[in-house]
Amino acid sequence: MNGSAAVTGGPASCRFAHYFVVCGVDTETGLEPDDGAGENFEQSPIRRSFKSKVLVHHPESTDRHPFNKDAINMLCMPRGLSFCTQAERLDPRFHSFTIAFDDGTRSYGFVHTFYEEVTSPQIITAMQTLCQMHHVEHHSSSSPSSSSSSSASSPSTCSMDSLASSLEESDAESLPGAPGCLGCVGTFDPTRDTLYVSKALCLITPLPFLQASQRFLAQLHQAVTSQTAPPLPLESYIHNILYEVPLPPPGRSLRFHGVQGPIVCQRPGPGELPLADYPLGEAFSLLGVENMVKLLTCVLLETQVLLCSQDYQRLMTVAEGITTLLFPFQWQHIYLPIISGPLHHLLHAPVPFLMGIQRKDGAQRSSLHLPHEANLCFVDIDKHCVEYPEDIPQFPDQTELIQELNEVLLRFEHPAQVGLTTKPSASPDSPRLSSLVLEDLMEDRQNGNLGGEELEVLERLQALARRCGGEKGSEGGKTLGLAFEEEEEELKAAKLNVQLREVFATRFTAMFGRYEEFVIHGALDLESWLNNREGTFSFDKGSFLAVQPAAHRNFLSRFLETSMFSSFVDGKVISCWADREPLQQLFDSRLQRISLNPFCLFVIAAQAVERRLLKVDHMAIHPHLLDMRIGQGRHHPGYFPKLQADVLEQARNLHQSRLLDPSPQAVTHTHREFVDGLLNECRLKTKRMLMERMEKENVELGHGGASISGLQENTLIYGLCDLLERTWGHGLQMKQGKSALWSHLVHHQAAQGKMEAPAESPGTQNKLFIYLSEYCSFPLCAHADLCCSCRFVQTMSDGLSEVAQARAWIHLALEKKMLSQHLKELLTHQELLRQLYKPHAFLLCEEEREQFLFHLLSLNTVDYLCFTRVFTSICIPYRVVIIPMKKLSIAMATVSPWVCVSGELGDSGVIQIPKNTQEIFFQCKNLGRLSTLQLGVQETTGLLAKCLVDSVMVYNEITGHTYRFPCGRWLGKGVGDGSLERVLVGQLVSPGVEEDAGRWTGTPPELASPSQSVRAVLGSLGSRSRMDSLEVQEDMREAANNLVKHFHKPEQERGNLTVLLCGEGGLVLALEKFLLHGFKSGRLFQRNVFVWDFVEKAVVSMETADQMGDLHGSTLTKGPPCDSLCHYINAINGSPRNIGKEGKFQLFVCLGIRDRLLSQWLPLLAECSLTARTYEDGALLRDRAAVHSLCRILQTLHEFSITLEAALIKGVDL
Repeated sequence: MNGSAAVTGGPASCRFAHYFVVCGVDTETGLEPDDGAGENFEQSPIRRSFKSKVLVHHPESTDRHPFNKDAINMLCMPRGLSFCTQAERLDPRFHSFTIAFDDGTRSYGFVHTFYEEVTSPQIITAMQTLCQMHHVEHHSSSSPSSSSSSSASSPSTCSMDSLASSLEESDAESLPGAPGCLGCVGTFDPTRDTLYVSKALCLITPLPFLQASQRFLAQLHQAVTSQTAPPLPLESYIHNILYEVPLPPPGRSLRFHGVQGPIVCQRPGPGELPLADYPLGEAFSLLGVENMVKLLTCVLLETQVLLCSQDYQRLMTVAEGITTLLFPFQWQHIYLPIISGPLHHLLHAPVPFLMGIQRKDGAQRSSLHLPHEANLCFVDIDKHCVEYPEDIPQFPDQTELIQELNEVLLRFEHPAQVGLTTKPSASPDSPRLSSLVLEDLMEDRQNGNLGGEELEVLERLQALARRCGGEKGSEGGKTLGLAFEEEEEELKAAKLNVQLREVFATRFTAMFGRYEEFVIHGALDLESWLNNREGTFSFDKGSFLAVQPAAHRNFLSRFLETSMFSSFVDGKVISCWADREPLQQLFDSRLQRISLNPFCLFVIAAQAVERRLLKVDHMAIHPHLLDMRIGQGRHHPGYFPKLQADVLEQARNLHQSRLLDPSPQAVTHTHREFVDGLLNECRLKTKRMLMERMEKENVELGHGGASISGLQENTLIYGLCDLLERTWGHGLQMKQGKSALWSHLVHHQAAQGKMEAPAESPGTQNKLFIYLSEYCSFPLCAHADLCCSCRFVQTMSDGLSEVAQARAWIHLALEKKMLSQHLKELLTHQELLRQLYKPHAFLLCEEEREQFLFHLLSLNTVDYLCFTRVFTSICIPYRVVIIPMKKLSIAMATVSPWVCVSGELGDSGVIQIPKNTQEIFFQCKNLGRLSTLQLGVQETTGLLAKCLVDSVMVYNEITGHTYRFPCGRWLGKGVGDGSLERVLVGQLVSPGVEEDAGRWTGTPPELASPSQSVRAVLGSLGSRSRMDSLEVQEDMREAANNLVKHFHKPEQERGNLTVLLCGEGGLVLALEKFLLHGFKSGRLFQRNVFVWDFVEKAVVSMETADQMGDLHGSTLTKGPPCDSLCHYINAINGSPRNIGKEGKFQLFVCLGIRDRLLSQWLPLLAECSLTARTYEDGALLRDRAAVHSLCRILQTLHEFSITLEAALIKGVDL
């Protein structure tokens, strides 16, 4: 459907363009040095940059989109004014920019910069004077006075404020053909030289109509430089584009007229991806497919991204290209693809950003004095390289994605190799058509009004013009050919854009196709949800990750913590009470079509673009003559005229965005907002960490494995590390290293000097550090000491970068519950702080700093093992202390005990403890979280070698963790169960020095070995006969249920299996209670009653059944279960380990569960003839229903693969 459209007098939001702007030299104010450009005064004045001004802009302002004069001027001419003479290249340049408003909307600016002859005598005289002064100074530079003057005038600081001097310079410096002699270049003689100055024409639009805006501005400039006047004054075309050309309706195309010819733009429909006119193919060619995927990964994870290039348009191409690939998500942080010198303070921003800077020709990467690089992705577009932060996970199925993208580029014959870009022609617009007939034919072809015969005639005319025109006479034919060629290239680029974006959109659709199932709708109305937003979770991240492929979880766990994903989920929740966001609505509609072949989506989207470009839907009103005064609008070739303002004025002034305001007040306000943002982010992150941790504890209370681990813990702590790095990087005086936090720690360590001995030196603690200092390969001090932690991290590995060392230190301090205290100590060195930081830095804001530390202090309420579990290959010093019963402590003098400590990562091996000694120190590879401890005495020490051990304490001397292994039983022959070796299960008691009042733990301790009191109850026959059967059965069900829950968790989230088997409340103890229920008096046995005695005698009874006749009348039959039971019991008895009766029963249960045999053995024990003589009538073992129920409970564990610790099954080959 064709039709005309107009918006004369309509709202600005419906117009194609918001503003038309002209920037250049202000002849009234003259030449002013551009302070923000960081100029080198050794340069010739003609090479320097000068301040530009907004000469004119129309309209004055518009609704919802106020005109920010300073920001527009900086973005239109980020290098300021540049001058040149007739001997240098005067080709026009094009670049674009974007402006973000406070309400989240954006406008796009398109700038055509050209050189115009200077006619102002004041400017010419000023330039001549500056050149003469520079010439005199240059030739007298050998004198001391001039040398000192030169050094005083040039900046010497290497702080962040001098970044502009190392990054920017005038384009004229790199122009070919410029004289090489500095004196010659600095000479400007008005009598023989023509002076030119840069001028910028800018069009600001609400949508990124790159191609259309570029053509309109280029045609406008061609009309200025042409010797022939345009058909209408330039005001007519500007008025038309501002007030009479509407936005194309969604899903439609629009044609409007420039000075030289028609221009077509199009807009995607509601079911298509949003408008993206920047050439994605060029972005992929500039960086390469793999680098683009890496860059997208960094943007998705909200790292700080800094683009660098000599060409401003390349910065915009890459930035816009990468943000369009984020669909359905949106970048939520600072977005400035082009920043000029006055805005370089934003590089100090301690928040995620995506910014671009212009790089000086030949400048090295090391010359960029960036404030912090721990979480920085640096993209050198000109060198086609991407430096991404450490520990960035791969994008899901990255290899397959890269292959698919290469195939798409290959189909369009687009160079996928890095650096191979298609060069656009110097004049990308459609040149002037000399024939009105040809112009009409072109319009009719685009409108689809030509039939088959007419198209053939047109093609023949075009071919004839190409063959017969010659160089000069074929102007019309060449023009027509170029128009067709540009039309085809534009269509090809648009279809390539669509297909590249569809590749990523399809990936996100598959990745988050079920996201709605995990959105939590907990509020009754929008107001209550907004009021409780920070205290509630809107997305079940744990369940979502559980159903994802394991290879994707590392990336997804980090991505789920980003602002862009949180904003996406919030939009879904809000849609319950309000209209959905357009992107959310589009993504949800795509989910409904997910069953379609993705290639079909590519074809449908490409066909829609092709149809709109080849068959225009709407036509705007043609430019027309305005009501202008006589004498105005005259054409002066080569000079852009002074526009008549009264026909182009409208609207009123509104508020402006402060982010692009370079004034000192605005900069101070911006840094104030950064400080408040950091404090708020710290509050939210610590609250999130506590809520996640405590939620886990509530679920797992009393079941062991209480701490969160794996992806969730790593993701949350990684976010905390990133926050601390950004906080310490805010307001740095100068760059000290890639990690601002580690640099501060090293400075503090150097200021403290050599480490002094601990204050609590008397007694055991002093002996400990003397011993460890001699024994270990690194200097040790109290684990509560800040400098000691730094030294230990420095000795961990030579391969750790500064960023990795800082993260290791944070992990260690967090695990020790000393993070807040260490940082508080670090910040007490006020003199060092003032040396390292500027006054506006966060660390110099006392009130906010104290609140920051208070939020970090709240993390002391939970336990983290982040250092122990991440740095698994380092050596850790441990201390083992055996604590005997107080009344019998003298018995320790008669034995020579040994220990073997085991943890998640391995064991220490057998360590002998000398006689008369209750503690020992040793160093070994990190054992992880400790789980079991084998405690034994030598068999050769005789009958008197026995001791009653209360518990064993193990101390990690680096993290400060204390593990308690309760025992409460005898070790030695002829006492207790005669055990010479016991396997104890430990619990984490306290993560540090108990005297430290600033550190506490609210985490419930995990289950440990059965205590002496529990053993005493089980050992009492009176209590044994009175045990409630329902309670015993409930304990058994609970123990089995804990094991089932353990295996249904993600592998990285599981706790310690040994605790669930052998700890207090574990399966071994529950089964022991079951078998002790209803036991008769102990007359059958001589001493204390142990379950193992019954099991052992039952097996003997089975093996001698034929001789004893005990199987007569019993349903018990010989078979594999009976054979396996006898085999396992005999193997356990034949073990060389002297683990006692309790240890043997524990081993019996563990092996039976592992090999899925326990449920077969219990019926054999219940039906054994010995059982009737040993148990009372009401005993659970004699209750067939109870035994059957127990077997069914144990059979639920058969689906799991149970792996036992080596400490449990050592010496038993089964």
